[in-house]
Amino acid sequence: MLILVLLVLLPTSVWAQAPRLAEPEQSRPWAVYFSPDDGTRAVTEAIGRARKSVRLQAVAVTSPPITRALVEAHQRGVSVEVIVNAKAPKGRASAAPSLAQAGIAVLSDRVHAPVGGGVAVIDRQVVLTGGFSFAAGTESQNAENLLVISDAGLAARYSENWQAHAAHSVRSSTP
Repeated sequence: MLILVLLVLLPTSVWAQAPRLAEPEQSRPWAVYFSPDDGTRAVTEAIGRARKSVRLQAVAVTSPPITRALVEAHQRGVSVEVIVNAKAPKGRASAAPSLAQAGIAVLSDRVHAPVGGGVAVIDRQVVLTGGFSFAAGTESQNAENLLVISDAGLAARYSENWQAHAAHSVRSSTP
């Protein structure tokens, strides 16, 4: 009887204590991140690897690390364009003026209601999507998720959608 109890309880106690193992990102074409742990870091690292282009769409960009990553990418010669919603929720200090002042094209979507999560397409190869908002409180206050997918076909579809929104958006002027 004791052996039967041990055989039942031992595996469940081992599973309950199993550490979360990080798999190498290169082992698959996708990676998933959850806040409040590592979403912002994953976004800034992905933007940091950009060589040609970053197209981002969000309600508003309010995260200082993400704002810095976008400006640094632009300064490296990466084409950076951002679409934000014209009517972002109150209480968010948008980085759009800082981005525009840095020379980044900031477009305001006045046709559609705010997007639920943000999306970014990097170098027409990598898509950042999910329920990640690119906001300052993401890592400390929200339970959000980010999916990073390396797939040129999927990136092309997201790029087409980004272009469709850019076509009806208005460019913000530099402050």
